[in-house]
Amino acid sequence: MVDVVATLSGYYGGARRDPGERFTLPDSVWRDEKRRPKWVRLAKAGEKGLPQPAERKAPARAAEPGSPAEPAKPAGNGVQEALGGPAPDWLAPDLLTSSPPGG
Repeated sequence: MVDVVATLSGYYGGARRDPGERFTLPDSVWRDEKRRPKWVRLAKAGEKGLPQPAERKAPARAAEPGSPAEPAKPAGNGVQEALGGPAPDWLAPDLLTSSPPGG
């Protein structure tokens, strides 16, 4: 495996890589100039790049006084509750044969 640093934004390994981000490439990809990303360079020994996406942490937010630490989450995904229930997956037979209003 070869340690590289992104010089520009790009996609590799199913993830977006930001400039300065350090990640690894297989030796076979690094040796093949057609497959090697043009936007990477070899990482220097001891060089620290940006943390990997899995290592990045959101900045900690201080809770406001009197507010719960976690906001209340709705049951389900919130869409059905906001719409008043699930959408029907069928139409009643009398609705299929009725004429539109005013007609």
